[in-house]
Amino acid sequence: MVEVYICQLPEKKSQAELEMLSERVPDERQKRIRQFFHLEDAYRAMIGDLLLNHVLQEKTGTGLKDTVIEKNVYGKPFLYDYPAFQYNISHSGKYVVCALHDQPVGIDVEKVQSFDLRIAKHLFTGFEYRDIIHSRNKNLACFEIWTLKESYLKAVGKGLAIPLHSFRVKNMDNNQIEIVDMEKNEKVDFICKQYTIAADYKLAVCAKRAKKNDFAEYPAEICFDELRRSIGDEYCG
Repeated sequence: MVEVYICQLPEKKSQAELEMLSERVPDERQKRIRQFFHLEDAYRAMIGDLLLNHVLQEKTGTGLKDTVIEKNVYGKPFLYDYPAFQYNISHSGKYVVCALHDQPVGIDVEKVQSFDLRIAKHLFTGFEYRDIIHSRNKNLACFEIWTLKESYLKAVGKGLAIPLHSFRVKNMDNNQIEIVDMEKNEKVDFICKQYTIAADYKLAVCAKRAKKNDFAEYPAEICFDELRRSIGDEYCG
């Protein structure tokens, strides 16, 4: 099962609350959160950790602070003690999202903005660029493809070491989104799903050895207050 969780940033934010809540994540994660200049960016990073902590507690009974987080050679984090607990986190605008699977998984959420078509032509395959040009809303189409590609790169765990134009995202007739290796002209063992969470956001998830029916139909929404409660009543203010 490919599970997807989503949390919105709270309307009210404070440095004091941020510091209090970040104490519940590992020390190295606390240092990363403190490096952000903008409060909203720090909140996004902190909520990503708390979202993972919440799900990890539900699945294993262990909190994030008691779990070893390692990174592969490309920088993708994984839980050393739970190899079957594969996860990935993304955030943009007011949303923080997390995907889980027992195989490599990637997720990407983006707030739709203006997308330069010259960049799209350079980054994407000819098939994808043609689809964009024929779309009614070209910005939406660009971010649909972008999030699908990013989710695949994050699932593979190699980031932009894999060129974006070296593979194609292909929407099949049954709305199953496949990944096609352009050099070999064959599909790879990953499929994707796109979710609608808001008119001005795009969200895509990609998982290895998954089938269309393995994906959750909708993301599970977890409110910020629920994350606060999950780390202990003494932190709920």
